[in-house]
Amino acid sequence: MTLEIIRYEQTYENEVVNLWNECLSKDNISIKIFRDQVLLDDNFSNEYALIAKENNNVIGFILGVKRQIPYLERGMESEKAWIPIMFVKKEYRRLKIGKKMVQSIENKFVVLDVKKIVLAAYSPNYFFAGIDKKNYPEAIQFFEKLGYYKYGDAVSMHADLWDYAFPDSVKMKMEEAYKAGFQFQKFTYKYCLALIEFVKVNFGGGWKRNVLMAMQNNTAEQVIWIAINRDDEVVGFCMRKMDGFDNRFGPFGVLETLRSHGIGSILFNLMMKDMREQRLYFLYFLWTHGDGMRFYLRNGVKVYREFDMYQKDI
Repeated sequence: MTLEIIRYEQTYENEVVNLWNECLSKDNISIKIFRDQVLLDDNFSNEYALIAKENNNVIGFILGVKRQIPYLERGMESEKAWIPIMFVKKEYRRLKIGKKMVQSIENKFVVLDVKKIVLAAYSPNYFFAGIDKKNYPEAIQFFEKLGYYKYGDAVSMHADLWDYAFPDSVKMKMEEAYKAGFQFQKFTYKYCLALIEFVKVNFGGGWKRNVLMAMQNNTAEQVIWIAINRDDEVVGFCMRKMDGFDNRFGPFGVLETLRSHGIGSILFNLMMKDMREQRLYFLYFLWTHGDGMRFYLRNGVKVYREFDMYQKDI
């Protein structure tokens, strides 16, 4: 076998995507998604995107990411880097090809004084939160042998809206909320700056980015619901159409001091009702955990994937 590991070249785009779809059967992508989320990402560099070849045939691929421009309030995160994706053709596994690719990326990051490498969970253009332990169990064994350790878990969830009906229990919560001075409505640009500030202060730059994109794309009035208090202040919001996908829900958040008032359940059910009326018969999102997962379970959303989150200190 004549193995060669080279920097990514556009010539191999089709082969890389075809091998991706062959190796990651639960995470198939199109050429367009590959370009949008990998090649056109602000931080993409083929210095950290490597292809493994045998006799000019692509047999493996790895993507490393190191921020080249600041990410909102997170800045450069100079001591952190990511490996969002890595795969090797099945018949070439256990030949240390994957190990060579990972170590090559790690060595490049060491030179940049990176202290921590995180698998998968790169913002903003992640594909999944971690390693899918059910569908890719061999990946956990592979990365643990290379010194990566689990630091958390996450789930992907979805809901079928074909038979959705606004729950009576949430109607009662809504009546109580109205009496307390809260209102719920589709976003209007009257609340443009108020919503941006609310999201930035309470949830950070990643969520602010999604709100800004909806506003910039002139979809905010269709895809965002807000909750306001008696002083006309934004105290909660939810949205959909992340990354342009109509059925992708999120982000979603309520002022921490009001999370026992049912405002989250009201917003979420207003969104589901709205989606069904627009003949969007399912919703999904890629990443939640802990209290977030428990909230969605109470509201009829089901887990469809589970992830272990891994990182390595170098």
